[in-house]
Amino acid sequence: MRFVVLTIETSNALALHEAAAQIRRDYSIDLSIGLYDATSMRNDETWQQLEHDVAGADFVFGSMLFGEQYVRPLERLLAQAACPVCVVMSNPALIRQTRIGKFKLQRRDDEHESNLLSRWMQKFQPKPGSGEAHRQLALIGGMSKMLKYLPGRFRDLHSYIAIHQFWTNGSPENMRRMLAMLIERYTPGHKGRMASQDPLLYPDTAIYHPDAPEPFPDLESYAKWRSARSKGRGRGKARDQNAAHFPHGIVGLLSMRNVILGGNTAHLNALVRAIEARGVEARLAYSAGLDGRPAIEKFFLDADQRATVDVMAMTAGFALVGGPAASHPDQARAILERTDVGYLDLVPLVFQRIEEWQRDDRGLAPIHLAMNVAIPELDSAVEPTVYGGLAQGGNAYVDLPAQIEMLASRIVRRVGLHRKANAEKKIALVLFSLPPTLGNVGTAAYLDVFASVHRLMHALHAAGYA
Repeated sequence: MRFVVLTIETSNALALHEAAAQIRRDYSIDLSIGLYDATSMRNDETWQQLEHDVAGADFVFGSMLFGEQYVRPLERLLAQAACPVCVVMSNPALIRQTRIGKFKLQRRDDEHESNLLSRWMQKFQPKPGSGEAHRQLALIGGMSKMLKYLPGRFRDLHSYIAIHQFWTNGSPENMRRMLAMLIERYTPGHKGRMASQDPLLYPDTAIYHPDAPEPFPDLESYAKWRSARSKGRGRGKARDQNAAHFPHGIVGLLSMRNVILGGNTAHLNALVRAIEARGVEARLAYSAGLDGRPAIEKFFLDADQRATVDVMAMTAGFALVGGPAASHPDQARAILERTDVGYLDLVPLVFQRIEEWQRDDRGLAPIHLAMNVAIPELDSAVEPTVYGGLAQGGNAYVDLPAQIEMLASRIVRRVGLHRKANAEKKIALVLFSLPPTLGNVGTAAYLDVFASVHRLMHALHAAGYA
């Protein structure tokens, strides 16, 4: 049995392979997962292999598929697939290729839909716009509990809704339940072999720590765990002097929910530990969907809307609002102005392998430069730094120790800078001078540079700088 999974990011890869292995053990089903991501769909040989795999697949699933270089060829391949196809949270052209059982999103022009089921199905027809993924997630609500008991196309609509819930709550157990449901309902000869189980739903926002048994849905439970850990309570827990009160400050780290739930966190774990080894708390939080603002509001701001962290960083390298699919810098800047702390851009390599990045004199691939450098800059993110990514031949994130040590040191220095009085800070102003001659110092088209510098220095003095 062959499942083909298509995605530009591999957050759920480890959980998916673990789930497939469990199904092979429990049900003696020869199940294989062909996973194609952004680092593999880049050459003719891979596309030929993908075309061969899709032609012989029992099920094709896609998620987070954007970009012309992927969408147009995949649209053609999926249209030719003979097996069931389900695409979620992707370009509308690919979502419309969904066809599972009697549920089809590619509606004919002459098809008239008037009954209740058809009207529900019409709601899932993808619409243009950057908020489409969020809109579809909002639709699934409580519909699945009712639909799973109804036959025919209702059951297929339930499958489509449940797939969203399984995938966006992508723990290994949810990946197992999703695969079991798809095998039982859509592969011949397996009906009734596997028990149908509902998706496990996790908090939309939470704090994650690599040493904690599970994410914390609120600050109170997180603080309680920190306090217990500092006193050495709990089974097998060593006393941590800094666990409750870190002496040098707090950094707020933002991650994507599916990365945490899928357990693909080696790079994040190493970063958290490197920061905390320097006496600074690493408060790593995630939000549901592709919007980091709920995590900021819940875990990085107090009741008076003042920042409780000294610096923030986006560990996914994407836009704060919109993720890899879109960018809303005005909305991002609005909340970043409320926090009023430094905001850093940390980049895990998704679209190229670590080895490719290391040996390429150009460094980051163009798509990384666009998604992980240029677009986050519009939010006001600074210092884009690679700290982990996918290694050759694997789908698990790995950390880059030297990069993480350097990054942790820079983050801790920024925390210290935020806590330092303005009078103790040193600022350097760099003036333009090209070509480097006396007459070109401080030149700029239509700007009075020296008068501007003088005005800036007065403003700095008024703000307490020496």
